[in-house]
Amino acid sequence: MAFSDWIQILSIIATTIISIVSVIIATKSLRLTKKSIEDANRPYIGCFVEMIEVGHFQKYFVIKNFGKTPATIVDIKFNKEIKGLGREGKLDSVKNALIAPNQKFITAVNVKEIEDLIVTIVYEDMNNQTTEQSFNLNLGFTSDLLYKTSDDSRLTNDMNALRNVLHQLTKRGI
Repeated sequence: MAFSDWIQILSIIATTIISIVSVIIATKSLRLTKKSIEDANRPYIGCFVEMIEVGHFQKYFVIKNFGKTPATIVDIKFNKEIKGLGREGKLDSVKNALIAPNQKFITAVNVKEIEDLIVTIVYEDMNNQTTEQSFNLNLGFTSDLLYKTSDDSRLTNDMNALRNVLHQLTKRGI
């Protein structure tokens, strides 16, 4: 075989190897792009305890969809019974409920509840993919916060109440 024949054979082999590597890289890139798009557009259900203070303290247990697509809440479990959460410590009404993007389910929590709580939420996206997440919540996170009200004797009760509400709304922007 001539030297030029060897060069042609090596060229064909090199071109084939480069083509195979290119196809493998393109396939991996497509899979990664698909996964990134799915992750960016999936539901992200979270829960937390929120404290509102406008005239008095009130705590709320919140379940929120932080994602970009809806989800169905399949189950919600608590590691212990909290009587001051929802109605008699149960939130069964949110099971099998659709939660849209940025939608929240909110229920009151007794202000005197100060235990730690582990909440597990199981939800399903529109592609029937099931996700289970657990959240450690501290129900007592507000137990030692000081609540201060305006009680200016020169003002009427209504004016003091309005002043307190405006103060609390301003404070929320801090």
